[in-house]
Amino acid sequence: MKDSISVIIPCYNEEKHIERCLTSIIRQSTGLKYSFDGTDRDKIEVICVDDASTDGTTAILKDWEKRYPENIRVIINERNNRQGAARNIGIQYASCEWISFVDADDWLEPDFFEKLIKKSHDNTYDIVACNYAEDTSAELSYFEAGDMDGKGKDVFVTDDMVRKEVFREQRFGKVYPSIVKRHFLTGHRITFPERLMYEDIYYKELLHMEISRGAIVNEKLYHFYVRPEEEKRVSDVMSYADYLTIMMLLWKEWGRRGYFSKYENELTAEFIKVGYIGFLRMLFSRKDVLPYTYFLLIKELVLTLTPAADKKHYLKNSPYFTDFQKLWISALWRDVDRDDFDKIVEATIEAGGI
Repeated sequence: MKDSISVIIPCYNEEKHIERCLTSIIRQSTGLKYSFDGTDRDKIEVICVDDASTDGTTAILKDWEKRYPENIRVIINERNNRQGAARNIGIQYASCEWISFVDADDWLEPDFFEKLIKKSHDNTYDIVACNYAEDTSAELSYFEAGDMDGKGKDVFVTDDMVRKEVFREQRFGKVYPSIVKRHFLTGHRITFPERLMYEDIYYKELLHMEISRGAIVNEKLYHFYVRPEEEKRVSDVMSYADYLTIMMLLWKEWGRRGYFSKYENELTAEFIKVGYIGFLRMLFSRKDVLPYTYFLLIKELVLTLTPAADKKHYLKNSPYFTDFQKLWISALWRDVDRDDFDKIVEATIEAGGI
């Protein structure tokens, strides 16, 4: 079904936000059965996967399904398996040419799908993405006209050098904001880890190693909701364990797919940037003391998987790492006792973080 879009929304205890999200989809300028060049196209289908919500989310979703029975489908999980599993279920049920992942607390500009689909007509793309912006609005609101030109930019992976650049820059964002060909995802076996947090890291890393043809619309069309402090979900020990598990799964999957034969340097740098520096950044976001034991844990993981990385000069000279990130990287290959660790932490905090 050309130009059709399956919108997949994982939902867990989102009674405060899900209606705003759905409203922004229903109000798309394309309509639910939209028209390009005077020709009616197939529908937008919205697949809401309720991941065993315990609040009023399920009732809200069922009400929307009754109001829009041809466009909204609600799938209810009896057990909470987190967003990764919900998205995988959505992919299984999707029937359209394109898939778009939208989080239940986020929302779209009215012309999100119109502009991405219009750009998709220019070539045969695996993915068409746009820009997003953080938004603290409590109600449905839209961006004011900005200085972005809205023009599209093509990214064609024609050789290994371009592949390395696309992977290093992660040009196509996270799980959002984009439309991605359903057959691209299924053909390259790109799925999400289940029952774990941070599943989006795994997904985006594989996506950027498999994309051959993509496009970016230079316009903010997606609202990423930033929750007020009282609504934020605090990281805990289990979330740290999930992060480390995701990174181990990703490293193994890179190896299973044979990426290391061509891209060992790039993969090692990315693992240290996302797995090590990313994990430390998460720890720095805590309100209490940075745990030394977690530093030792992530250090052991990195050294186990990348034992020769200290000999890679590009890690020390890379422009993609800040000076303080390089300081933490150097700490991987030297003894750091508790006092040394506290000094590095203090200096990093004074510098504004990692």
